[in-house]
Amino acid sequence: MPKLIPWCSLVPCLMLKLAPALMFALKLTLTLKCTQTSSWAPSLDQVKRISLLGTFRTFPMALVGPYVGLILYLKDMPLGLVGVYYLLVMATGATGQLTGGLLSDRMGRRWVMASGQAASGLMLITMGISLVGSGYWPFAASALIQSFFGSASFSAYNTYVGDLGREKRGLVKSYGLARIGINAGWALGPLVGGFLMGTVGYTFAFILSGGLTLASLALVMQLEELKATSFDLRPLRDTTYALSISPLVLVFAFVAQFGFTLTVFETYYSSLSLTEIGFIYLVNGLTVVALQYPIARALSGRDPIRWIGAGLLLYGVAYAMLPVFKGLAWASLSVFVLTLGEDISTPLIMTVANLLADPSRRGSYMGIYGILSSSARSLGSSVGSALMSGLLDHPLELWGAVDSLGLLAGSAFMGITGGKLRKASGSLKAAPDEG
Repeated sequence: MPKLIPWCSLVPCLMLKLAPALMFALKLTLTLKCTQTSSWAPSLDQVKRISLLGTFRTFPMALVGPYVGLILYLKDMPLGLVGVYYLLVMATGATGQLTGGLLSDRMGRRWVMASGQAASGLMLITMGISLVGSGYWPFAASALIQSFFGSASFSAYNTYVGDLGREKRGLVKSYGLARIGINAGWALGPLVGGFLMGTVGYTFAFILSGGLTLASLALVMQLEELKATSFDLRPLRDTTYALSISPLVLVFAFVAQFGFTLTVFETYYSSLSLTEIGFIYLVNGLTVVALQYPIARALSGRDPIRWIGAGLLLYGVAYAMLPVFKGLAWASLSVFVLTLGEDISTPLIMTVANLLADPSRRGSYMGIYGILSSSARSLGSSVGSALMSGLLDHPLELWGAVDSLGLLAGSAFMGITGGKLRKASGSLKAAPDEG
């Protein structure tokens, strides 16, 4: 069991100090001047609601999500079997993403968000209760079911965000603002979750996570329901779209090493406690809250393919930094560099996925995108598990192998997806941003 560090008793004070600053940053970002342009014209009220929902639906999951693989490992599930578990997560998450996307076109975005979130909250509570007994299979099975419903809800959420923006600049800004809300939840969630698990136990942390997820349904029900269209399976047969975004399998597998792989590595290599691991995620979340909107706004009129490549390069630099020195400070600096790459690449990747889709069936297309992203992230955890099985005692080789995957991912994305987008849009160059 990872140790508790002596200063963990200071965490409640730290949270009280950070929470007002976090909410102030979120409020400040949401009240930035939003010039009404043809590419981005949602009401400020809509933006606030979807961003706040991002915060309050993410925080409960962030309490426990980063530690699921680690808990299985600590409950004596072999690393190879953890890799198999993440392959199953890939399947259930992908199915949930597709189901959520298709149903959001037919039943409406809000209905799917609410239904998926309610079921996800109940399964988080079940996961907590399952930890009372011995063995890891009841917990793993509950986690797989939660993955399905959580993925379905998030697919509808992403579709709703896409509905708020039109054209490239609007989409970049919409997803940029949504990520601020999401990462405001991620900023404190892992830190609080690590503290709770180290003091009052895993069961309480998961039950609390489930309860907060259910409570956040109040925000979902305040969203304006966007018009539903029809249950249309034609996007599933759109091989051009599938081929265009196929390199994202490698991209998401690469960026997903910031998760299970980094958590286990730092726990083993630097002997970091759960609270310290939570602090690393705090650095990630606060960096997104502070810098995501300025970066998204600055890049909204730029070549997305080129800048996604720059973001992936920063990921590679950050991964290469991890084995150089041990300790919380160096790991936090590495994650800060990584988060700059995340701030650059993530809104642009989602924008590209939208630009290549048919706007009239956005939910179904975002379901396909969701299948790919969730599957690839789970695949990335499986890849990380496999690499750590043989290279956990060889950190330079471990992260060198990860960066090799990143090089392959970046090359495929810029060649295949970049070519498809240039063909579809004619030109990636846009006029100076008016917003």
